Amino acid sequence: MVLLEPKCRTFGEKEKQMKKVSKKKVVHTSPEDLPPVVSEAAVQYNMLRVILGGHKSVSGSLSNDMDLIDLSRHGVQKSSLKSLAHYLGITMEKMSSLLHTSHRNIQRKDEDELLDTLKSEKVLELAAFIKRGIDVTGSKDAFKQWLHSPIMALGNRMPVDFLDTTFGIQMALKVLGRLEQGVFS
Repeated sequence: MVLLEPKCRTFGEKEKQMKKVSKKKVVHTSPEDLPPVVSEAAVQYNMLRVILGGHKSVSGSLSNDMDLIDLSRHGVQKSSLKSLAHYLGITMEKMSSLLHTSHRNIQRKDEDELLDTLKSEKVLELAAFIKRGIDVTGSKDAFKQWLHSPIMALGNRMPVDFLDTTFGIQMALKVLGRLEQGVFS
């Protein structure tokens, strides 16, 4: 067996130094010594807040799944619907049909009035779907384009046509997963 010397001496030296550093144990004696870490989950929940219309629409804490459960039980403000409709590229009439209610019922509500538990849960499910779609497609505009394009895996129907049921959202999420993996669908 022949071992090859690295062509660059400094590369070989840096590699040795990296091995030495990686073997050292780091002991933190106080919380101030800990490196600053931004939780990936915090970013995820912050994006959901933005999709729902920001702090004006979601006033309470939103940092974990328990907060989402509390929010769905307490109710989401009607003002969140406009933000969702914008992200989905749909009208408020279409948004009303996704929530299985009449557009007039939605119009009657004040902007800060809370939706019932079932509608709030649906709104949060749609917000999570939008977040996933933007993550996979890379931008809000690319997500809207994908959402309103016929997809072969959905029988040449548009994903937006499936968002009125939980099972439809799950189907669209599966297609997004395939898209993310590079599988033709």
